[in-house]
Amino acid sequence: MHSPLFCNLPVTNTTLSSTLLASIDPKKTSYSLIERIKVISSYIDDANERDLYNIFADIIFEIFGRGSDKGWELDKLKTRISDEQKYICREPDSAYHFLSSSGHIFKLCYKLLSNNLLKFNIYFSDLPIELTRKIDKSFGQSYYGSRFLYHADSISPIGLNLNSFEYYMFHFAIYGLKLTSDDISNGNYDSNQLSVYKLLCLEYLKFFLPLDNSASMILPQIQFNVLSPIPNQKQNTSTSKLLNFIKKDVASNDLLSENILSSSWMLTSEATWRSEVVAFFFADIWLNCNVLTNASFIDLTKLIRCFIKHLHLYSNCAKHQPVDNLKLILMARHGIQIYQYLSYYMVNWPQDFSFRLMLENWLCYIQPWRYDDLSKQQCSITELEMNNKWRIFIIRNLLCYTKLFYLAIKRFICIDVCSPRYSIMVYRMLKVFTHPYLLKLVLDIEQMYTSNQPQHKKWNMLLSECLVEAEGPLFKYELMFSEERNSEYKLFYLKLQKSLDHVAVELGRYQEDQIGRNNSSMLELILTPRKNKMSDYTLNEWKDIQTNLKSSLMFMEQIINVNVTTMPMMADLSAWSTSGVSGNNTTSSVFNKSHSLIQSFERSTMNLSFRPVIRAKEWEIDPDYLEALSYENYFLVNLSKFLRNIVELYCNSQILHLSTENSIFAGVLRQALIRKPMKIFSYEPRNDGSGKRVRTPKILPPTISFRWMASYFTLFWILFLLTLTWVFNNTVFWIGLFYVLRILYLCLKYLIGYAPPFSWDNIHEN
Repeated sequence: MHSPLFCNLPVTNTTLSSTLLASIDPKKTSYSLIERIKVISSYIDDANERDLYNIFADIIFEIFGRGSDKGWELDKLKTRISDEQKYICREPDSAYHFLSSSGHIFKLCYKLLSNNLLKFNIYFSDLPIELTRKIDKSFGQSYYGSRFLYHADSISPIGLNLNSFEYYMFHFAIYGLKLTSDDISNGNYDSNQLSVYKLLCLEYLKFFLPLDNSASMILPQIQFNVLSPIPNQKQNTSTSKLLNFIKKDVASNDLLSENILSSSWMLTSEATWRSEVVAFFFADIWLNCNVLTNASFIDLTKLIRCFIKHLHLYSNCAKHQPVDNLKLILMARHGIQIYQYLSYYMVNWPQDFSFRLMLENWLCYIQPWRYDDLSKQQCSITELEMNNKWRIFIIRNLLCYTKLFYLAIKRFICIDVCSPRYSIMVYRMLKVFTHPYLLKLVLDIEQMYTSNQPQHKKWNMLLSECLVEAEGPLFKYELMFSEERNSEYKLFYLKLQKSLDHVAVELGRYQEDQIGRNNSSMLELILTPRKNKMSDYTLNEWKDIQTNLKSSLMFMEQIINVNVTTMPMMADLSAWSTSGVSGNNTTSSVFNKSHSLIQSFERSTMNLSFRPVIRAKEWEIDPDYLEALSYENYFLVNLSKFLRNIVELYCNSQILHLSTENSIFAGVLRQALIRKPMKIFSYEPRNDGSGKRVRTPKILPPTISFRWMASYFTLFWILFLLTLTWVFNNTVFWIGLFYVLRILYLCLKYLIGYAPPFSWDNIHEN
């Protein structure tokens, strides 16, 4: 099935075979990937410019496919990495070296760049639908302004007109939207394996955005003009002058001084445009397309994290101002796109554990100090360094610290944090916001913005521009600890407390059950039902959950106390904050509050209908799948479930037929063995935040139930009958006579109309 992200049908790669491969060896019609790469490489070395121009687009489609077709399937070609050494063999090896920054594909691109009139068209009909809409909205703006392709009879653009390097990098970035994660979903994922596509992404970032020197030092140094548009190209007069990116970039700490270079740095250098193209395509295509419409987005999310991390490393390596200024402005240039990407998926990401990938991307982006000096620990950053070095970054990305924190809290309120995976996610998020000086700086910036004092005019102008660009001109900034958001924080705080209580109860039950079963004999284990149901997790997992939740509760108290001590206007929060962590002895510890105080807080302080979320969904399940009851044997209950599954697997169609058949045999079976269709209900929380639940019915088809076997009463009668059979010789006759009479009785009931076929029509919701 092809991804709905792409609007055109896949095109098979037969063009290249008919023009290049077949002309070289007409007798051979099928080529392996290695042979195709060898043929293409040889052709690139020997062919002239005209022939390379004619075959270039076919080579790109051969590699990346067209539409939803995946060409060489670079994400399926796996490499194995061990001890930081890459072990690549045969096809992955050939593909990687052919597409690397020093490979033949870039040799081909650079050959075609020598003539600035050689351009290649990309039509909107061949692009992902989301990307087409995005590019169309950017008419006359940004990088696309001077690269639109127009029809002779229309003023509306129909595509893009790019040089060879731009054409290749554009298709390389587009391939990231086609990634799949079949190996992960099938449980075959190997952490030591890396796809050729991801390996190439990392290699391109390191080569075109080098950490050790300027972008102007990238080889080969191109001396010819590649940025000029095609003569007589129909273009908007306001955009024809834009040979590169347009952006107001101020990225150094000279913001408050008068030595600002330019408010609109236009990087049109021949030496830096390749670095800009790579960064721009990765950001513009990966961050702006709704990948949730695709079948899989796990691998692309991991690549975006690598991209964000490299941007931090690249920007922080600018110890002094480079010749081209690119290191200073690149993070600021794409910061808004990163925020919009994080903001969108913070709300729309599926409610499952894969959200940890998005959480990692967010935490990676808002901690640039982690990538400043790898040998320096986070706690070693002084308050002066935090204020001087990272103040502008936090101002530019203030919404990433305030709004996204609030959205993350709202998401965690709606899930069950009493699990190893989710508890560690909450722990990691809150730990980041307990950085010694982070929240103090955030609240100081908020106060500076709301006070609007003249001495802070330049800071406030920068913040205002970033807010408008991120959320639009009608956006009204909301404080991180506003009244509405405090209500959500209170809900989350109480959720952590109640979750911690639940974990303590589960730990007690688990330990009690373990002690009881360790002191029981084998016969008691077989005949005696479990006092408690089976625990969801092991003892060590419950201990880890308890540790994570305790730390999370402590971190939340620190966050609250930073707000209380920094903003006197929020002093009402001290009623539910903790002094044990922050050292403030004027407030009482939440751990020592009584249960009555918490209940009072729920009723009066929150003014909300508090609903403790211990489970995200509650079910009334099939009675056959209930846990062992007090009068049932645990092992026989599991046996009954197994037998029912086996019968349904092989005899389900026969059971459904007998449940609706009009015959004496079917009527007897419906009374003796086949269970009637029944209705169960699921209770799902509504999305409007009201706390109410939607009652959804579900119909279970007829089946054969073996749950009666697990009852101790049934076991008693079976043993009693076996004893009678062993003592009295004629007992079997009387037992057989009893069942014959019972069958005749069931037949009579059917004949007089007491056992009609099962009808599902009368099972409905009242």
